[in-house]
Order: sequence, then C-alpha cells, then structure tokens
Amino acid sequence: MTAAPGLLTTIFAFLLVLGPLVVIHELGHYLVGRFFGVKADAFSIGFGKELTGWTDKRGTRWKLSILPLGGYVQFAGDMNPASAPSAGEDGLSEAERAHTFHVKPLWQRALIVFAGPLTNLLVCVAILAGFAWANGRLVADPEIAAFAENSPAQAAGLEAGDRIVSIDGDPIESVTDIPSHVVYFPDQTIEVTVSRDGETRSIPVHLARREMRDEFGNEAAIGDLGVDFALPIVSGFTGDSSAEAAGMQVGDKIVEVDGKAIGSFAEIPPMIEPIPGRTIPIVVEREGQREALSVTVGSAERMGEDGKTVTAGWLGVRTGFGRVVPVGPLEAVGLGFTRSFDIMGSMVTGIKQIVVGQRSVKEMGGPIKIAQYSGQQFSLGWEQFTGFVALISINLAFINLLPIPGLDGGHLAFYAAEWVRRKPLGVRSQEWAIRTGVALVLALMLFVTVNDLVSLPIFGG
Repeated sequence: MTAAPGLLTTIFAFLLVLGPLVVIHELGHYLVGRFFGVKADAFSIGFGKELTGWTDKRGTRWKLSILPLGGYVQFAGDMNPASAPSAGEDGLSEAERAHTFHVKPLWQRALIVFAGPLTNLLVCVAILAGFAWANGRLVADPEIAAFAENSPAQAAGLEAGDRIVSIDGDPIESVTDIPSHVVYFPDQTIEVTVSRDGETRSIPVHLARREMRDEFGNEAAIGDLGVDFALPIVSGFTGDSSAEAAGMQVGDKIVEVDGKAIGSFAEIPPMIEPIPGRTIPIVVEREGQREALSVTVGSAERMGEDGKTVTAGWLGVRTGFGRVVPVGPLEAVGLGFTRSFDIMGSMVTGIKQIVVGQRSVKEMGGPIKIAQYSGQQFSLGWEQFTGFVALISINLAFINLLPIPGLDGGHLAFYAAEWVRRKPLGVRSQEWAIRTGVALVLALMLFVTVNDLVSLPIFGG
C-alpha cells in the first residue's frame, strides 16, 4: 500500500484543484455577463469575510474571501436571492439600470447562468481530449479469452471465444466500451449479447460484487463480469527479449507454455516468474500453423510482496490487450465530449442507486474527501492529478446543473418556468424557493462532511 501524502501536500493539492476550477466557473458567468453588457459589482473566490482584493476600472471588486469552498459573481442589480429588485427601489438611474442583470432578456440571463457549468464541462472535455490526442485510443476486440475463478459470466453460459456485441442493447465495439456497463452495477443483472459460431444469442448475467481497494486503501464496490479479454497475441517486445531471440514474432498467438495450454495472457506471468534461466518449450500459432520454440527464460529485478528485491523470470513480450490507435485533434475532441458525458451518466447512476438503496450513503463524499483524494492523486504524478481535476470539474458542472433553487440549475428552472408562463415567477416565491434550496444544499454539505470525518482513520474509518 502506498503511504498517504502529508497534510501540507493534501492542502496544497486541494487548493490547486478547487481554486482554478472555481475561478474558471465564475469567469464563465462573468465573461458572458460582460459580453451582454452586465456590470459585475464583485467577483469573489471563497465566501464570507474578504481577506484581500482590489477594484478595477469598471468598478468590479475582485476579492479572496475566508471560506475557500466556492465563489460567486455579484452582478449589478442583485438586490435579493432572485436577482430581481423591484423597479424604482434599487436607487439606480435609467442608464445604470440598463447594465443590471435582471433587465436583460430571458435568453441572455439563461446563457449567463449556464456559462458557469459549461466552462467546467469544457475543462473536462479539454483534459480528456488532450489525453486522447497524446496517448491515442485503445482498441481491443471484446473476445473472451478466459474466465476468472467463480466467474458469473461463465456460470451464466458464456464461453471462451465468444465475442460480446452488445450489453443491455448498447453496441460493444471494443473492450473499453464494457466497464461503463459493468463497473457501476454490482449485484445487478445485465443482458449480454454474444456472437458464437456465426450466431448471436442474448444471455442474462448477474454481476458479482467485488470490493476494490486502491494503493491508498480506498475501497469501492464494483460490478464484476469475471471475464479476461487479454488474448495471448504478441504485439511487441521489450528490451533484450528472450522470446524474440528464440524466434517469436509480432502477431504470434501463444497457445502452450511448457506443455500447458494457454487461453489468456494473464496465465503466463505466474508460470514464467518462478523459473528465470530455465529453457522451456513454447508453442505459437502463426498464419494457421503451430510452431514450437525453445525459449530460455530471461530475468528481471522486481519488488516482492515483502518489499524486498527479487529476481523473476521474464520473456520480454508485449501482448494481450488490443492496440493503440493514433487520434487526430477533431476525433480527440469528440472522445473528450463522449467520455465527459459518460462520467455524467455514471453520476446519475450513482445517485439513483443511493436513492433506491443499492449503494450506501457512505459512498458520498464532501470537501474533506476531495482534499484527501487530491493529495493522493497529486502524489502519483501530474497525469493522474490532471485526470482527477477533470473528474472534479465535471462533478462541479453536474452538481451546479441540478434543478435545486440556489444553484445554477435552479435559476435555469426558474427561467424555464418564466418562458412557459410568459412572465417571471413572483419575487417572493423565488426567494422562498431559493432559501429552501440553500438550506437543502447546506444540510447536504453538513451530511457529507460528517460522512468524511467518520471515514477518517482517527475516527476508526
């Protein structure tokens, strides 16, 4: 298990995640408001008492406040929670009132409000698109190579060699399409359609529930199909590969190792690691023909389970799980949007499961857990940390779009009602709705914060 990062690292990483994302969110509101001619009285990072700030030439007060758990833009004319002061009671001249938020057309007000969550969505899209452009896209045929012990897929009737073509009616083109249909549904039944011997058949599979623990000890329940897709097909070699020296070639399918039939690449390392330096027969299938090779197992130093360095057998073969396809900039952006919306879909699924009791409310996290995960991901390197920033950014977009009064989604709901009624809701009604929504959000924040505290080791979590 990896040691948890220190307190200072955690605080720094948390501020490095939340600070820029809050700034970006509020800048979305501010810039679109400014484009439509709305004056901003204040732009605050954090809530509560001002710590420091300055006033620009447009009269906007830019400030840093004491509670760093969000931020806000106060537009001119925001005299109450509904952003709708009574005409003649704001003390403004007609020229000044023309630059207030509440006098703008409905569509402009809606765009100003929507701009905050949209910027957070675009940050996530940009990060995921950048990863796709830099790293390419993994393509792996969803053909079953082997099964795990006590596999629910095997118990349901799936067989090695089956190709999964759809799950619950959604087409599956690559192994990478499968996790979103499986991971979030422990103890639930899914409909798996496979192609076998030229025919398709649909088979219901009741997913197993598996407790997954990461390198920091964080646990989560995930759905498990119990299927291995790592076909033992050679895709390349590493270093001074003993397998390549013995005549193995890219594209070879390993079918036997030391007399034992092989169906999955995952079966090979446990057989090779204990026998460095030994010469063994390995049978490969090449262009429909089998060929026996005599391979002397190489050796490599690695860390053992006890933390000590050990010498392990090594073939120097890259194999088993698809190929990486280069991605152009336009396709990368498309993948960025697709993956961002997939993450949003998983959030909706998680909320539904908590509401109906399929998942524990203990899985809900607040600022303390975000800070904890921020430090952990920061300690793993910039790529992991940047991916975590993308995840939090799309979370902020999703949460702010919920139709809860007081959040951006609540304001958009009011505007939708105004569009249907052809007149706004009453100011008093909006004020009470927003106060109720804010109370609900504060209660939820208190709950998840207590949830976070209880999960800390100091409290026995």
